Amino acid sequence: MTREERNNWILNIENTAAYIASEIGEAVVASTLYKYGASSIEQIASSDLAEVFSELYAIEADLRAD
Repeated sequence: MTREERNNWILNIENTAAYIASEIGEAVVASTLYKYGASSIEQIASSDLAEVFSELYAIEADLRAD
């Protein structure tokens, strides 16, 4: 994964995480990161970025559906 690809994943995760935090709080985002051994978005392993985004995006989609 290139630096640019990693930065794009991180930006997408940050945007999704910000929406989730604004709607239901930071705890959901923090618990998702914790599952992947990270305490911040920057600490997510490159190999886990797509999975983290997928989980957070699913939560965001559920929130927007309500």
